[in-house]
Amino acid sequence: MTVFETPRLLLRQFTQDDVDDLAAMYADPAVMTFLGGVRSYETTQQHIERIIQNYREYGFGLWAAIHKGDRRLIGRCGLIPQTIEGQGQVEIGYLLAHAYWGQGLATEAATAIRDYGFNTVGCDRLISLIDPHNLASQQVALRVGLTYEKDVILSDKPIRVYAIYKPADS
Repeated sequence: MTVFETPRLLLRQFTQDDVDDLAAMYADPAVMTFLGGVRSYETTQQHIERIIQNYREYGFGLWAAIHKGDRRLIGRCGLIPQTIEGQGQVEIGYLLAHAYWGQGLATEAATAIRDYGFNTVGCDRLISLIDPHNLASQQVALRVGLTYEKDVILSDKPIRVYAIYKPADS
């Protein structure tokens, strides 16, 4: 099911048919540098099951990012329910296959996801959780309008919290 489109991307719900493509991305050490390292095929299958469960439980989640130019699944981008310091939050998350880095696609996706979170889901605040060494992801967050808020420890790792509040006029 298509959730929405951007000029170059189609974002749709994941299905189990996407395991092979997502597993290839999760097996790439460059892609997974800041996300705990590569993941197995079985772990990818379990991750897609959790993503699909989030659709049922929250009405949103991570979506398959399909490049309109070549119709390939090139990443996963969307809204992720999180608990930070005991507070429920909604994160803008984005991950793209290495071949698609540096083209502005993460910013394009994250901008649309931000708008979807505010205007469709009804969030008043959105965050991004970013490894302190992931400068490219921090730049995406800043381009989308998030600002650095604080550092936290998640799963025994330091993480930077970037946040944005829904504009009062929308």
